[in-house]
Amino acid sequence: MESTNTKSTNFSIDDTNFQHPGNTSSFDLVLWIFRILKYWYLFLVVILLSLSLALLKNKTWTPTYKTSSTILINENKGQQVSDLTTGFAVSQGLRNVNNQMIMYGSYDLISKSVDKLDISTDIYHKGLLKSVSYYKASPILIKSNFISEEAASLDFRIRGIDTTAYEITFDGAKNIAPFSIVGNYGTSLQHNLFFVTVDKTDQFPHTVKYELNFNFLSRGQQIADYNNRLNCSFLLDGASVMEISLVGKVTQRDIDFLKILNQEFFDDNLKRKNATAERAIEFINEQLLILKDSISSAESKLNAYQSQAGIFSSDNSLRSSTELVDLDKKKAEIRLRKEYTKFLQDNLKKEDGNLVPPSSMGIQDVELAVLVSKYNDIFFEIKGLGSENPIYKRYKLQLTDIKSSINQSIVSMKNSIGIEEADLNQRYSKLSAEVASLPDKERKLLTHERDFKINDSYNTYLLQRRIESQIQLASNMPDNLVLDNARTTGLVNAGDISNTYVYFVVTGLILTIIFIFLKEVLLKTSIQSRSEVEKISELPILGTIEHTERKEMMVLYKYPKSSFAENFRHLRSRMIYLTKRDSPIVMLITSTEPRDGKTFVACNLASAYQMTGKKTLMIDFDLRRPALSKALDLDTQKGLSNFLIGKASLADVVISHPDFGFDILPAGTIPPNPSELINSEMTKKLLSFLSKEYEYIILDCSPVGLVSDAHFLAKLADVVLYVVRNEKTNRNFFKHTISEFKGDVTSGKMAIIYNDVDLDGNYYASRNYYGKSSYYHKHNSYYNNDEFVDEQNQN
Repeated sequence: MESTNTKSTNFSIDDTNFQHPGNTSSFDLVLWIFRILKYWYLFLVVILLSLSLALLKNKTWTPTYKTSSTILINENKGQQVSDLTTGFAVSQGLRNVNNQMIMYGSYDLISKSVDKLDISTDIYHKGLLKSVSYYKASPILIKSNFISEEAASLDFRIRGIDTTAYEITFDGAKNIAPFSIVGNYGTSLQHNLFFVTVDKTDQFPHTVKYELNFNFLSRGQQIADYNNRLNCSFLLDGASVMEISLVGKVTQRDIDFLKILNQEFFDDNLKRKNATAERAIEFINEQLLILKDSISSAESKLNAYQSQAGIFSSDNSLRSSTELVDLDKKKAEIRLRKEYTKFLQDNLKKEDGNLVPPSSMGIQDVELAVLVSKYNDIFFEIKGLGSENPIYKRYKLQLTDIKSSINQSIVSMKNSIGIEEADLNQRYSKLSAEVASLPDKERKLLTHERDFKINDSYNTYLLQRRIESQIQLASNMPDNLVLDNARTTGLVNAGDISNTYVYFVVTGLILTIIFIFLKEVLLKTSIQSRSEVEKISELPILGTIEHTERKEMMVLYKYPKSSFAENFRHLRSRMIYLTKRDSPIVMLITSTEPRDGKTFVACNLASAYQMTGKKTLMIDFDLRRPALSKALDLDTQKGLSNFLIGKASLADVVISHPDFGFDILPAGTIPPNPSELINSEMTKKLLSFLSKEYEYIILDCSPVGLVSDAHFLAKLADVVLYVVRNEKTNRNFFKHTISEFKGDVTSGKMAIIYNDVDLDGNYYASRNYYGKSSYYHKHNSYYNNDEFVDEQNQN
């Protein structure tokens, strides 16, 4: 027997008929196709259920529309800062299309539009599956004078009682008890949650019977809703045509809001343009008010002196007077510039409005005009954005920098004014000396005339500037133009119905596949496929034994022409590639645990060799739970155990069965020490002797996952066949057992037999060809030796 083992150590599997597990994919597509097809009825049920749920969901579908309006933004890029009208127009920054888009969506503008829309209640009909808004189609109008915070999120029901009365009911909520109150149309109805007045509309029914639902819309909720839904975008890159749109379910309300929003935007734009002109007029009026008394007093003094003295100006006095008036006009201009700088500084400190540009006062200072224009630009940006806007702080910093630059420019202007004023004072002093040489009466008359003309000229100049400002104010128009009024442009959720069907069906199919995956893989602890066996064991599969409904042990013997019989003939043929010789061969057959079918495989494999005329012996080495005698219906009292302890000879224990054609060595009496008996020198001698008498010896051994008998016998065998039963062998137990067992078996002489595979059915699906009690059904029976010994003795 030692020579047999020596020969077997050189065996290797290199024939192309064997599929090495390393070349096997971990994902078996065909297997999964069959697994899915096996549950076709489940897919059918899920699809029908998904379509039903989708149909129910679509019953709640409400159309959502896009409402939009297009606006042309007029940038007026060619306007010059030095023009007089620049002082009264919206600055370049405010004409920037991007800035205008930001202003359009500002919180302040939306708030004003919500206030103008003036909607405090939402009236709707609440159906079983969906609600329909009654905006501008309601038979009643509900005006709220007071709404408590608790009432803002509640749903109320109102119904008509008769032509004069109605009833409001509430079903109750957390901390609010249900109630029902009756009110009269046109009369205020008071409750601790609200004060409302309900009026009839043109849609009030003749039957006076109606039942509707309503809830209160707070100002903050409406502002947040429109702020979230409002979208501003340019129709084309580089274009100044902007689309303002809303997506919602109540189209008429969205149309009304966009109309109001457009109007508020234009009004705000015009207000910004008029603000500068109004500020200039305000400044001029202040100067005229101060000048009014001076003109009246100077005129009265002149008239009184002329009447008293009875003289008029001479040529010399007229010449001097004209020159003095010219100087006084220039001094008046300097005075206006000084007043303007003071007015500008005061406004910079207050920060309560836009600045009056110098051009509106006839002051030609391009640098200051540009700075004032930038200041007004950013001032209006800040006012439109509000302090919560993320770019508010950035604009505030820019405003501070511009204020600093304006103050520096004012200092420069004051210095320039000082130089001009000193020159005028020098010229004025020289001319005053000439006037002093005139006769006393002419000199006094000249003084009165000069005072009057100075004030009158200054007054005329201011009046001219005020007229120009008023003309500009009256002629101002909004810079922007509505190209398309607000209207509904399309249905945006038309595809939701079909998408709902797709979503529910796909979701149902995915959940079904997940269920199959859990059921077939994660929740199943047994081996499920050939690829799984190869991946875990890293051993070749020598043969696949198909499932059979026959209950007999010797299926091959009774049905030699069946496809099942061909499985064993194929296994017998492939054995040559594993052993590299014909005979003699000692085969050990074991498995992970009971009921894997190792005895069944061993009996039919023995029958396959017997059919070739080869002398074959089958030995039952399962000395703990022997099953061979019972499976073959043998009436034996002695066997292998009796021979190994010297209580019987081979002639006494070897049975030549006339039906099966191969010899059988049953297990015999169950010994108290099966492991020690098997792992003995007598076993080696027995197998060495029998290998000379028989061409094929098949050892049916105890499961290697439960006891260690197979570890010793594997060293004495030429071939080790490990039986794995589909959907029966525990995956983790097999993985642990095979990894340990391979270490005791010479490389190249071990292979897998994949048992109980339904080749004609659901691809590697399997059923049990043994009943639950026909073979081992208790794992721990191997360890209850005393119980089975007593049972055997009783028999």
